[in-house]
Amino acid sequence: VDVHKQGITKLLSAGGREVNAIMVRGRNQGNTPVELAIRRKQTETADLLRKHGGKTGEELKAEQK
Repeated sequence: VDVHKQGITKLLSAGGREVNAIMVRGRNQGNTPVELAIRRKQTETADLLRKHGGKTGEELKAEQK
């Protein structure tokens, strides 16, 4: 089991449901957790985030239109 996935699972179960938070610093700036999981080829993590409403930045922009 991927350690990152365990952390995401803990976050979701603790009620920290902001799965679409945009990174504001560092090399991942502008990305959502789903985008990071996809880039890292962590499909189980990406699927888990999506199950809880996680989206990419492009998907979030499209919803605002």
